Amino acid sequence: MMTETEYLYGWGYYLLGAILLIGCWWFLTAKIRATEVRQLLRVIVPVAILTPWYTNAEQPYLSPALLISIVETLVDGGQAFWRAGTPLIFAVLVSLLCSGLYQGIRWYLQRNKMKNSAA
Repeated sequence: MMTETEYLYGWGYYLLGAILLIGCWWFLTAKIRATEVRQLLRVIVPVAILTPWYTNAEQPYLSPALLISIVETLVDGGQAFWRAGTPLIFAVLVSLLCSGLYQGIRWYLQRNKMKNSAA
């Protein structure tokens, strides 16, 4: 059983590692020429590693849903993945939908701007 201080230290270390991972991912995806694909890939990783979910049903503590789903799948079998995997997949899908919507609106506005400047 962890104390609240140990729990906060754990999250602090995890967030530091997540920031480093996101920074490396940002530079790795910088070489992708297709802006839309690059932006979608840049959205998936932070959402996947930062989505929290309850560690177990008896405690109010949150942990990264990705880690919970991986550990529960390895320890309890494939069906245990869905306890933390469902909110994780939902968060990734919602973020992809929002990012796609943003990209669509951006494309539409740029197209209209180019059409108006040509006329």
